[in-house]
Amino acid sequence: MSFLDKMKKAGKAVVDSGAKTMLRTDVAFLERQITQRKQKFGVEVYELMEQLEVDTGMPTEEKETKIRLAFDTARKDIAVTQAKIEVKKEEMVALAAEGSTEAEVAIPPSSGVVLTNGQPGQGETDGL
Repeated sequence: MSFLDKMKKAGKAVVDSGAKTMLRTDVAFLERQITQRKQKFGVEVYELMEQLEVDTGMPTEEKETKIRLAFDTARKDIAVTQAKIEVKKEEMVALAAEGSTEAEVAIPPSSGVVLTNGQPGQGETDGL
């Protein structure tokens, strides 16, 4: 392996590390958005309940409909954000898998024996 190849791999490792950090930051940000949306929902429902308590002329079904609409809207918003989190987590898994595959190829085992199954202590080795 030439010096240039080693430098390319080192550069890719740095980029992958930065990408993983960015993805973790994105997940934290999205989780905070979910918490904020739940808090907003609580405020919305409280204000709605307060308003509906004063308005005694409104039928119960209409009150329930307004509350259900607030809940459905919040649930949809949270589901969209949760889907974004899942995508970010899948990207992190893909980066980790890509990095571990390259690491297995690039770094020989410490014993100097090449393992054929990728798991130390679980199988046969080349040369035995």
